Amino acid sequence: MIILNKYRVTDTRKFKRFMFLTVLLVSMAAFTSILTFNAYSKDIQRFDYVSVQAGDTLWSIAENYAEGKDIREVIYNISKLNKIHNRPIRPGDLIKIPLN
Repeated sequence: MIILNKYRVTDTRKFKRFMFLTVLLVSMAAFTSILTFNAYSKDIQRFDYVSVQAGDTLWSIAENYAEGKDIREVIYNISKLNKIHNRPIRPGDLIKIPLN
């Protein structure tokens, strides 16, 4: 009986505040761990960089990296990654090529 009196809730406002903060802290920790897990579980995308030479086209560059994939999809991914949808490539441009 002595032990029960020692841990008896005397101030319900403090107890409710304590419980609210405890639940909030546990929820934040769980949410943070879920976000961290998702951030590190994604595949790491590898890239190769190509310096455009005179006479190069996206098609000719993509042919070297297609490896059995649809060449149009490879060109789309290259242009999307480098944001070159509506402009021509020029000699000296450095183009990022996705390897995945």
